[in-house]
Amino acid sequence: MFFETLKNLRKKFKRLYITMFKNYIIFVFLMLLVLSGTIGFMIFSIGKMVSSEDYIKDTQKFFMASKIVKSDYKKIDASKIVASKGWVEILNSNKKVIYVIGTKKDKVTNYTENELLNFMDLSYNNLKSGTSYFYSVTAFNSNGEDLYCIVKVPPGIVTLNVDIAPSPDKYIKKAAIYILVGIFIIIVFLTVSVFLYAYLTTKKVVMPLKKILQGIKRMTEEDYSTRINFNAENEFGEIRDAFNFMAEKIEASIFERNRMENLKQQLLSDISHDLKTPLTSIMGYSKALNDGVVENDKKIKQYLNIIYNKSKRTVSLIENLHEFTKLDNSKFLISKEKCDFCEFVREIVSEYYNEFEEKNFELEINLPEDEIVYEFDKVEMERAISNIMSNILKYNEAGTKAKIELTYDNSKIQLIIADDGVGIDESLKENIFEPFVRGDKSRYTKGGTGLGLSIANKIVQKHGGTLTLEKCKKYKTVFRLKL
Repeated sequence: MFFETLKNLRKKFKRLYITMFKNYIIFVFLMLLVLSGTIGFMIFSIGKMVSSEDYIKDTQKFFMASKIVKSDYKKIDASKIVASKGWVEILNSNKKVIYVIGTKKDKVTNYTENELLNFMDLSYNNLKSGTSYFYSVTAFNSNGEDLYCIVKVPPGIVTLNVDIAPSPDKYIKKAAIYILVGIFIIIVFLTVSVFLYAYLTTKKVVMPLKKILQGIKRMTEEDYSTRINFNAENEFGEIRDAFNFMAEKIEASIFERNRMENLKQQLLSDISHDLKTPLTSIMGYSKALNDGVVENDKKIKQYLNIIYNKSKRTVSLIENLHEFTKLDNSKFLISKEKCDFCEFVREIVSEYYNEFEEKNFELEINLPEDEIVYEFDKVEMERAISNIMSNILKYNEAGTKAKIELTYDNSKIQLIIADDGVGIDESLKENIFEPFVRGDKSRYTKGGTGLGLSIANKIVQKHGGTLTLEKCKKYKTVFRLKL
């Protein structure tokens, strides 16, 4: 029960809309993943660039002493520093202020070595902050004299000016490259994803549709052997199975229709032949008698006997043909009644027993003593069994071994009528129950109508049973009737 439920759930989740929805979810998930990854990559790359020492130095060089200092300190461009309310101080080798650019806002005129060291880092290029100002200090040489350049900028003003300072072109180019790389990755991924999604959609939808349309086209061209084959477990799989089932049914129907048409043609041909032969004889002998050609009483009696036998055969053929067409009609209903089937078979055997003895048949009879109550049509079933027994007697030589055996097991009746006579040709065994199946290769060609076994088979089928032709080591021909 659990596995059946699991199988049904699995089948449900293989539905086309579920499959398409899952593919769409995967597509959207991957797209979001790459988008977020690409955006993260751009943010990380640009952030790393902005936080780099080179970037800081380049973007803040307008107030860094090492960037603005010149050997001729009077030509130093400090316009941005002055605009930011800062100023530039030039110290001599004794650390005394000798020149100021901008408005100096403190009263310091001399510095000690330790104070300068507090203003500078080891690279002389980093910005240092004091309690009131940002400082940048660098040493330089002017006309052979060692001097110092100090930049002082109020902290609030510096932060504002650094933020609004234009970035150098090379960093803009770097940022643009990172963005372009990210956009390229997104475009490549989207292109691949679209093609992948289109491929999966084509595989799941378009390809099965093409196969189905090709199959339908071949069917319209009357190629009923067409079968479509593709891997699918969704609605297309159901359509495939339904199409193949329909094609198989149509092919079987066409084959059966052609077979029945051929059989009908053969039937009409055989009927006309089997009627024409005795009627021709009757006409010939009756004309001879009518014209007075025969005057000998013995000859006249012989002719009349021939006419009688031929008429009898014609009537037998017509009766069998009537019986066959009656049984072949789906509206014909047999008249069933409950009887002892064992006693019924015993009575039929007793009717033919003298004929078996006259032809010196070695007859083996195995009939149970107990009753076998079964509901059947006695008239029709007698005709079916009699047709088989008549064939055994008519077409086998004297001394033939024959067996009639009736068994009953698990509510199943089985009647075996067998002989070791001339047998039936292998090529005719498959069609032996068809009407007028006769020929030189068959033992059933010595004056029979060719309808006896066909009638017997139809009677058994009307009772819901089967009649088969088999053989074994002991008997060449075994008719097995199952009810």
